[in-house]
Amino acid sequence: GSVTSFVVQYMKINWDLFGELALGIFSAIDAGSLLLMHFTTNIWACYAGYLIFKACYMLLITIATFQIAVNLSMERYALMFGFNNFVALVIQTILTVVVVDSRGLKLDIVTQFLIYGSYFAIIAGIFLIRSICLLVSSKCK
Repeated sequence: GSVTSFVVQYMKINWDLFGELALGIFSAIDAGSLLLMHFTTNIWACYAGYLIFKACYMLLITIATFQIAVNLSMERYALMFGFNNFVALVIQTILTVVVVDSRGLKLDIVTQFLIYGSYFAIIAGIFLIRSICLLVSSKCK
């Protein structure tokens, strides 16, 4: 995860144009690895899926953080990233209570992989649709 995050700084990519496409692709890879862990019974495939998920997730966070930071002034970093972390923790807590907790659905671990894989697939779809719209609009200019 840290190696992939480190490599991002050396990539010569127009992040304004292709950033959301990268987020969509890596979200789709995350969804695929989580769904692999849901549908397989092979422990080695699950380990491979976890390694792929973790590496892509760290890269996804790095790209998303960069996309946000590029448009911020230095004075707003703490406020924005503090607020982002707060919202992320609220969403994570709600999702955990609904999916895992006995007050919620109390789903088994295999079904949780399906839920989280579907969550990443929806996020990937949103990013991919948005990136296609951006690419098409940039080509029309």
